[in-house]
Amino acid sequence: MASPFPGYPLPGQDNRLYRIGVMLINGYGYNWYRLDNQMRADDLLVRSKASDNLAAALTRLRELEARYRRTYLPPPTREHPDPEPTHLAAVRQFRAITDRIGEVDTRVRGAAVPTNDKIWQRHRSEIDTLAGLGNCDVLLVGGAKELADLVAALPADAAIDPTTEQQIDECVGHLASALSRRNEILTAF
Repeated sequence: MASPFPGYPLPGQDNRLYRIGVMLINGYGYNWYRLDNQMRADDLLVRSKASDNLAAALTRLRELEARYRRTYLPPPTREHPDPEPTHLAAVRQFRAITDRIGEVDTRVRGAAVPTNDKIWQRHRSEIDTLAGLGNCDVLLVGGAKELADLVAALPADAAIDPTTEQQIDECVGHLASALSRRNEILTAF
């Protein structure tokens, strides 16, 4: 490589100044331009996008539940001191679905990623591990987007019908299986 400053040669690899410069460029052991570090950052970014889609689905479900409560569960009166059991069941259904999606969202946000250390590099190919995690993350983002779209299409003033609940549970199941596959990749040597 030619020196950017004519008349001043670049120091050789044995020179202390050269080693310090390399360490500064590489961030003292962490090079932002290496493929494994890019894949690790992409893993975090993709899981963040999946979590954002799940959060959007949760927000929409909470809005629908609040609207349903306002519409079908008015404050008690003398004539109607107790709400109708079917409306209470619908509200419980909203809450149960929200809890299931919230659990998967928590698992997505807290999913492990391999650390950047020499022990991992001795026992496995980190690039292959990160590529496997990337494949799982694609499934996570696709499933989370599908779930968010499904919840966004729910009617505003109605309970969730059993068919839609089954579709939501299938999406949540696919997300849970992708997360389980991530854990298998990280625990296998």
